[in-house]
Amino acid sequence: MKIALFILLVSFSFLAKAQSVSTLTVSKKGDSLFTIGEYNKAIPYFLKANRFSEVANCYEKIGSYSSAERYFKKAITKNNSNLITEFEYAKMLVKISNFKLADSILQNLNSRFPNNPNFIYERGLVKEFQKDSTAIDLFLQVYSMDKGNINASYKIARNYVENRKFAEAVPFIENGLLVDQNSSRFLTLRALKEFHTKEYHKAIDTYSILTSNGGSYISLHENLAEAYTKTMQFEKALEQYGVLFEKYDDQNPKWHHEVAFLYRAMKEYEKAKRHLNIAIGLLETPLSNEYLELATIYKRKGDYKNEMAALKKALANNPNNEMALYNLAVAADNYFKDKKTVLKYYENYLNQFGEKGIMRNLGKQRVSDLKKKIHFKTD
Repeated sequence: MKIALFILLVSFSFLAKAQSVSTLTVSKKGDSLFTIGEYNKAIPYFLKANRFSEVANCYEKIGSYSSAERYFKKAITKNNSNLITEFEYAKMLVKISNFKLADSILQNLNSRFPNNPNFIYERGLVKEFQKDSTAIDLFLQVYSMDKGNINASYKIARNYVENRKFAEAVPFIENGLLVDQNSSRFLTLRALKEFHTKEYHKAIDTYSILTSNGGSYISLHENLAEAYTKTMQFEKALEQYGVLFEKYDDQNPKWHHEVAFLYRAMKEYEKAKRHLNIAIGLLETPLSNEYLELATIYKRKGDYKNEMAALKKALANNPNNEMALYNLAVAADNYFKDKKTVLKYYENYLNQFGEKGIMRNLGKQRVSDLKKKIHFKTD
């Protein structure tokens, strides 16, 4: 009897070890597939190993957010003290704009781990996505806890520069450049600070570092051109407009007007006259697209009222400008609280462009969502 019992125990032990080895092999296979980006193939292996957090990560990687959310919840239920899984889940919720739940999870993590600044930083990102002005307070809190968090330094510095609080921005810009003196994002903020405070010689030096590092975008060359103009370095300013014409838009009336001014200052009157005539000729063309560009600038600033004004001017110049009409509906969606008012803007777009509209599917979906919300409130 004792021998039989011993054999049985040995058999169970052997089976347990075999199962453990099998699970380990499955897990390793899933890990190797995940490492090389074979997320779909990794999922079955992680499922066999009951590694729900990794399953969720795979689904998130391939953009299947509803499945990812389902397995994040399973992973948290399985191990409700797994802060890494909760943190990853919160960050994924931000991606799908479920800001309320993401913030709730992050608040909970913060209360459990008050000395971890990363949870506070992610909360700041949630607030920033929602255009909530309290985001800056959270980033400042992170900075007070960890001055080595350069992302927080950048967020604070950018906020101050955007709000023209240049003196307040300086220490945070310097902190970022202390860590990386060639950081393009901090150099850009320093250049903007110098440019807007009329420290043109300093701005030229900083913008020149950016260009030597390969930086090239419209506002950089525009600001550098203006800084050269303000310091009477007209030929260098012309070089920047040359870059703008070659790389971005040789039909920009504003740039031609500025070039005309430079040539006039250099007493090259024929060249000045030619560029002035180009600018005038371009300004006599319909201005619909110019107003559409202006609207984009307002949108980036979150100034939806002026965005709508610019889009209406674009439509006044060209009533058939489809993107202006659709963007007007989106701007109204961001600006008006009354969803019945917003609904009219989307319906106006669909009535004008119908099945030919490029944005018809998005427009139809939003109309459907708005009608459901309006109906729900009515009930």
